[in-house]
Amino acid sequence: MPIGETSRRWGLGYAAALGSAAFFALGGVIAKSAFDLGVPPRVLAEWRVLFAFLAFVTFVAVWRPRELRVRREDLPLFVAFGLFGMGGVQWLYYEAIQRIPIAVALVVEYTAVILVLLYARLRGRRVGRALWYAGLLALAGSFFAAGAYDAALREVNTAGVLIAALDALLFTSYFVFGERLAARYSAWTMAVYGFGFALLGWQALQPVWTLPWTTTAGDVWLRVAGVVTLAAVIPFALGFVALRLLPAARVSIVATSEPFIAAVIAWAVLGQSLEAPQIAGGALVLAGIVLAQSVRPAAGAV
Repeated sequence: MPIGETSRRWGLGYAAALGSAAFFALGGVIAKSAFDLGVPPRVLAEWRVLFAFLAFVTFVAVWRPRELRVRREDLPLFVAFGLFGMGGVQWLYYEAIQRIPIAVALVVEYTAVILVLLYARLRGRRVGRALWYAGLLALAGSFFAAGAYDAALREVNTAGVLIAALDALLFTSYFVFGERLAARYSAWTMAVYGFGFALLGWQALQPVWTLPWTTTAGDVWLRVAGVVTLAAVIPFALGFVALRLLPAARVSIVATSEPFIAAVIAWAVLGQSLEAPQIAGGALVLAGIVLAQSVRPAAGAV
């Protein structure tokens, strides 16, 4: 591939990954307002999966029906991607933040950045020293950007931390399975089958007919619509595009910008304070992203 075309491809990949993180951050602010109105996290998580699946499958069935075709041998990978990488990640994250501060949950979850690099190395792919440094910078930056340095957060619930650690493993599977599928399928196919199998998984825990359809207020439905659009449809579509253009390890590094973006949105929209360590954390994440972007992988590397 010509150098110019490769640079454009990588530029689009990093832009898509950063856009995905930004919309996830914005969606998180809306989700928090839904929780404040009494919406249980599990209910919001399932509505998010359900309506995103309906949006994607309708669009693809009408305008891109060929994108619904997948190889039978790839179905187990789609099942794992949907159940663990998409459905499980959000559910365990919501369960974790019910027990521990969001900042702590985010930092534990973003250890997935290092886990993705470790997985790539164990699979025999070369991981350059610069990428290890980039991952550590991004992880350290997310620690400060999320505000996890606050002494008041040091007393945490053990069960919550363990749930967040399990969530980090599932978050790793999202990048690992997603990268393999993105090499064969479009973002539309990944969205339909990913959300579809995530929705099937939810039926074992909380069938759709048990959701509070008739008792939910109108202002809550507005927030649900915001979460579905801004925290599911747009960011996942952008994330799948990023996985088609970049190695998963690099997409995971960019994903660590979410806590800082969320902090900036909370400062601008909700009037929350934005402290100097958080700004420094954002700078560390940016440094990690720039460092990762500056290294072009050789054959067999990430």
